[in-house]
Amino acid sequence: MDQNKDELMRQVWENQDIAYNLMNEYDEILRCYGEYVLYQAEGLVIDLIAAHPGITCTDIAHITNKTASACSQIVRKLRERNWVCQIRNEENNRKFNLELTEIGREICEERKHFTKICQDRMFDMLSIFTEEELMHHIQVQKKINEAYREDIRQSKEGES
Repeated sequence: MDQNKDELMRQVWENQDIAYNLMNEYDEILRCYGEYVLYQAEGLVIDLIAAHPGITCTDIAHITNKTASACSQIVRKLRERNWVCQIRNEENNRKFNLELTEIGREICEERKHFTKICQDRMFDMLSIFTEEELMHHIQVQKKINEAYREDIRQSKEGES
């Protein structure tokens, strides 16, 4: 590999680290939606329940690639705040279906509004690039994601 291409790949690697750190910081920030304060992970669960009324904690775990226990903890916190309610499944008494309360729906709407503002900001910043440049970025990002998936697979299987 020529030296210039090697340096560019190192820059991609470094910028992925920066993006990872920024996304982690973003996820750890308590955010206000109207008068309600919550973490991004809690907001994601609210969004999923809004999109799929009757969803279960197990379903949420599969969608988010989190453990059922982690999802249950988040749902318990949301229930304690009266943002989510659990309804026993009539066909299977061991399952509970989840729905948003009125407050949960309000939070979901506030999150949609906030997300739209963030998305508009990013789209405005990206508007300086041509369609071709954006398509190239998507191709590169897909390949990076493929590499991450392989790293995860190997780590889960205990390979080195």
